[in-house]
Amino acid sequence: MFEIQLPRSKSLVIRYLILNYLYYNQVLNIQDDDAEDVKTVHQALKNIKNRSIYETDPTVLDIKDCGAGYRFLMAMLSVVDGKWFLTGTDSVLQRPIDPLMHALRRIGAEIEQTEKGWLINGNSELSAYSMVIDCTQSSQFASALWLIAQKLGSPAIQITPATFASESYLEITKQVWGNFFLDGVPQKIEGDWSAAVYWYAYVLLNPGKKITLKNLQYPSIQNDAKIVEWFAAWGVETHRLEQGVEIINPVKKEINPLSISLKNNLDLAPVLAVLSVLYPFELTLEDIDNLDFKESKRGTHLVQTLMQFTEIQTITHPDTGQIHTIKILKRTTPLPNLLTFDSFNDHRMVMAFHLFSCFTNITIQNSNVVKKSYPFFFSQIQLTLKNK
Repeated sequence: MFEIQLPRSKSLVIRYLILNYLYYNQVLNIQDDDAEDVKTVHQALKNIKNRSIYETDPTVLDIKDCGAGYRFLMAMLSVVDGKWFLTGTDSVLQRPIDPLMHALRRIGAEIEQTEKGWLINGNSELSAYSMVIDCTQSSQFASALWLIAQKLGSPAIQITPATFASESYLEITKQVWGNFFLDGVPQKIEGDWSAAVYWYAYVLLNPGKKITLKNLQYPSIQNDAKIVEWFAAWGVETHRLEQGVEIINPVKKEINPLSISLKNNLDLAPVLAVLSVLYPFELTLEDIDNLDFKESKRGTHLVQTLMQFTEIQTITHPDTGQIHTIKILKRTTPLPNLLTFDSFNDHRMVMAFHLFSCFTNITIQNSNVVKKSYPFFFSQIQLTLKNK
């Protein structure tokens, strides 16, 4: 048995960072091993706080490739006095944000799009009785408004459509918001279940292995803790400990074809897809329409990469053309002795493709992008090599 340290949930930490600055005008301290996204938002908040009242030029805030920071800061800067220029990588600037921008403009926010980002004239006097936001493309639009709601006079937030992808992340925002105003920032923020899925897959692929995942909380407000139930059906046992959870797969068993809806668990798609190819078993991933709106076109890239190992069938949405369902048939051919993967500059693709190393030699191009969510991932991998 060996212990794996997981990073703190970046979804939770980023929300607490934003709330603490907005309502207490304080920039929380962060940890050296926090995700790169957390460090990016933390630096942006420091730059906001350090802006001089005599400054006339916009303060540049580079959010790099942090999608949550991109959306949350657009909302936050709208209600913070000052002139701001919100920018980031080309890829993050191409991610959906217009519905949020329009919702903010409707209540008087001054937001102007430029080729390299957004000019925002913040106004702490903004207020609203009600707001409408379309979350078809991202639940973060609603989360962004929820985070600034108290500054606006607690408007009613109407969300369309009635149900939408990753709705569980809005529930996280609401719970963090409630906890924050009741008890402040917790002394300990739980580990990231989106990162834990790699280790669940690793244990499933290596029967007899026992791993302690430190800093995980179960039950959890993170919906990706759903993997406990899914992997239990496949033979992985989860035991709660004081410092986290212990997982073990006593023996490999046949897994029958199954379908999983990822409407509220899109971040799990890469690892689950790769897992089904490697185990192997037939797996259908449904409700993944927004997967191509992530750090890369994840749905498209998964299909392109994994179809070299097995047959993959897709169903696209008739209106949007987005991939709605991926059906991965059970692999029947052996894996090559050497494989090279494109990471597509996507941290979750790196973790997923690394599972191939359990069975063959691999190279992953630009694998350092994993630091976006799990900066010490490869140092933890070394522990597995020492414990073979």
